Amino acid sequence: MKLKDKVAIITGGSAGIGKAIALGMANEGANIVITARNEERLKTAEQDIKAVGVEVLALKSDVSVISDIKGMIDKTIKKFGKIDILVNNAAISGSSVPFLEKDEETFDSVVAINQKGFFFCTQLVAREMVKKKYGKIIGICSAQARVGIPLNSDYSGTKGAMLAMTRVMAAELSPMGINVNAIACGLTTDTKLISESKYPKEIIQMIVNTTPMRRTASVKDYIGMAILLASDEGSFITGQTISVDGGASMP
Repeated sequence: MKLKDKVAIITGGSAGIGKAIALGMANEGANIVITARNEERLKTAEQDIKAVGVEVLALKSDVSVISDIKGMIDKTIKKFGKIDILVNNAAISGSSVPFLEKDEETFDSVVAINQKGFFFCTQLVAREMVKKKYGKIIGICSAQARVGIPLNSDYSGTKGAMLAMTRVMAAELSPMGINVNAIACGLTTDTKLISESKYPKEIIQMIVNTTPMRRTASVKDYIGMAILLASDEGSFITGQTISVDGGASMP
């Protein structure tokens, strides 16, 4: 088991990509902490992960609120005594409307969760990891950080910021024993991020048509890469944003 006895925090771990990665890491022996804002989804995910046979801590938490992040860390340390892995998955899509129609309230909410949440979750967890000179931090990024897809200017901007911050964080933290990487996901239609965004079918079809593999992604497509980056097998990988997008972002 590649992650036996490791402790992994997955933000936004109650559904979609986050839940898939949490289950994947649990199957590799990691004890799991999942956070989300929706309590009902959290309870369901908690039971599903417990069925794997590992310890699970499910916490209602909002990554845009610093006190929530601190509470998440304190409760994790109290239960497990350490944090080995952080998967920054929590994100919202915003409104799927043209750039000229984006409003300030939606923009601010997308930045607060996707960008601010990523920054401060990483910072505060890394302070704990530095104490043991060990840690694996993974950001769930997007091909939209590299490819201009209509209607998602605010979301794409936050993912571009994640890509840039990953490099800087890695430059600062890697000498302290902490790897920082990101996974740039393709369009993943079996997630609430897409199902709740009212993303136009014609845009989805356009993305499929320009993706060499001619399909959208499943949440399961990211498990293997996440486990590699979280394990000692990926110990010499840092500062990278690795595309798992069916070739959609190829030059």
